[in-house]
Amino acid sequence: MSNIKRKEIYSQWPYIFWFLFYFTLFWILFGANWKSFGYVLFIYTVSILFAVSPVAETLWRNITGVRCLATSAEKNRLMPLFEEVYGNALNADNRLSKGIQLFIEEDMEVNAFAFGKNTLVLTRGSIELLSDDCLKGLMAHEFGHFSHLDTFAILIASVGNLLLSLVMKMITGIARILLYIVRKKDATFTFIFKILYRLLMAAYSAINFFGDVILMSVSREHEFMADAFAMRCGYGQELTYVLYQLHDVSIKTPERIVEQLRSTHPPLVQRIRRLEQQMQIN
Repeated sequence: MSNIKRKEIYSQWPYIFWFLFYFTLFWILFGANWKSFGYVLFIYTVSILFAVSPVAETLWRNITGVRCLATSAEKNRLMPLFEEVYGNALNADNRLSKGIQLFIEEDMEVNAFAFGKNTLVLTRGSIELLSDDCLKGLMAHEFGHFSHLDTFAILIASVGNLLLSLVMKMITGIARILLYIVRKKDATFTFIFKILYRLLMAAYSAINFFGDVILMSVSREHEFMADAFAMRCGYGQELTYVLYQLHDVSIKTPERIVEQLRSTHPPLVQRIRRLEQQMQIN
């Protein structure tokens, strides 16, 4: 196994760990016995199979409002760029899905993102404000996320988070109803109940915080890896141009330590520096 592939696989372990952690909590909440294990396993299996299915991906596209290329101007400009980058990405990693499609989000922020297995999205702002070369660099970076299975790993982790969140909302809803019922009947019981409720919410908040810190640190590393993939495809200089432009117009970077820990992307200057260092080496 090559060093690149080994790094890709190892980089996903926090998502797997956090998924298993959520699975365990979900199981404990349902009784922590073999019968409940079977129920929880069934729920998770069905949820994951649906989350990674083409049906869910199409549903997500419809909900978020991303659209296919529609006008002749969009198709004539963007499809040759997309097909060129797609071909070079397949040369760099022939494991990529052969069904990836390009979509547009009507947002004037300069951005692009990948979702599921076959959805690559450019924002209207990127299309209007960036040159063709810069768009190639942006798309090559997103193909890097497909290559490293980032979109798949995020979906798996999100399923665990969503299921646990739904259960916690049910528990807190029931707790509030019980608190409303008993608060005028037994002051001592109400006091104890409030403490237990607050401890539960504090524990849940702490779990979410540490989960964010762990997964966002992985997300930042994956941005560097996607940048490196873009360079392997031959678009390192183009992506660097994009990052310089984003840096020139960026208004604010996370300053507080909590914001930095929960940031999904590393600072632009760090990404530019790594790309420039790698291009000098090559």
